[in-house]
Amino acid sequence: MSATVRTFRAPDSTAALAAVKAALGPDAILISTRTVQGGLFRRPEVEVTAAAGDALEAPVPRRGDGPSSPRGDRAPSATAPAAGDGQGEGRRPSGLAAYAAPRPVDDALASEVQLLRRSVEETRRALATVTREARAGRELEIPPAAAALHARLIARGVEPVLAEELVRQALQLTASPRAGGLEGAVRDLLGERLVPCRAPWLHDGRHALALIGPTGVGKTTTLAKIAARALLEAKKKVALLTVDTYRIGACDQLARYGEIMGIPALVARDRGELVQAYERVKDADLVLVDTAGRSSPEDVARQAELVRAIPKVQLHLVVSAATGALELSAVAERYRDLRPDRLLFSKLDEAAGPGAVLSAAVRIPRPVSCVADGQRVPEDLHALGAAELVDLALPPAPRTPQHEGA
Repeated sequence: MSATVRTFRAPDSTAALAAVKAALGPDAILISTRTVQGGLFRRPEVEVTAAAGDALEAPVPRRGDGPSSPRGDRAPSATAPAAGDGQGEGRRPSGLAAYAAPRPVDDALASEVQLLRRSVEETRRALATVTREARAGRELEIPPAAAALHARLIARGVEPVLAEELVRQALQLTASPRAGGLEGAVRDLLGERLVPCRAPWLHDGRHALALIGPTGVGKTTTLAKIAARALLEAKKKVALLTVDTYRIGACDQLARYGEIMGIPALVARDRGELVQAYERVKDADLVLVDTAGRSSPEDVARQAELVRAIPKVQLHLVVSAATGALELSAVAERYRDLRPDRLLFSKLDEAAGPGAVLSAAVRIPRPVSCVADGQRVPEDLHALGAAELVDLALPPAPRTPQHEGA
């Protein structure tokens, strides 16, 4: 049986060995290691080539042997001719000779095992050396102040890859790797990705916007908050429409909000009904459209096509900061082709790492209309400025003498 040989890459030797164990088992044999230089904004990686450990248990078939068996040195069965038995001596001399004198094969196999073990030990020592050199190189490549800044970004929920990219770009932009200069550079880079815009309830003229996004991000509650702010602060005429006829109680929930605020709340089941409903509220300054959460790309596209029956409707993609960076990345990829006009961050009060919203902002570079951080209507809805948005990913560090001298 041929040995399974695979190559793994990881940031360091610990991660590489863990990948080897996970794929090939704890008895895997290391064949070679080397350091591979990364591309732009990437650290060097450790590359490990390994073979499955069961390769040691299967001897390589010798020329002249018959068909291979699980073990070539297995004793003959009770029905097989024994060495010295007159029966069959003339028919299978080579097979009888192999059974009669198995020691040379065993000795050769033991020698091969010993050589492999020595090779493994030498490879492990080489890997330890490579790891030390790689770590030393990274320490020289990323100053302590940069490493601390990278850790702060990750602690705020920023994707590790994005955090590393930001720090490395900041190192290229600053003349000195001091903490203050690096932090300022990273905040500038964040400001290019987290861009504020005018609050949706302050828009001039007649305006329609639809909230789209996954199930459970708080679209209906956020819609009610926008409506309340438009009524109370901007003194606008507001109407609510919903095409969410799938979620149980969705229409009733919107109707209750409309009743409380004294504004129309209409339900549309298809494109034709939506156009009619929009015409019925033609006196409204702000028309807000609620939608159902969708998961498949096909359903997402159909829903966007439905709400775009309203002329010049603005799509606001609602993403929950509480879902984490990986889920936000997936949501952004799912909705990116719809070209939403704005981003809206919800559930910041539930987010362990609010910086995760950067994952959506990088993949869908659109202005951020507002953020929601609670259930209160309308108090827990805010239009943040540029510095406040940046603070989500990197709040200013407290100034201490030690920090200044880093």
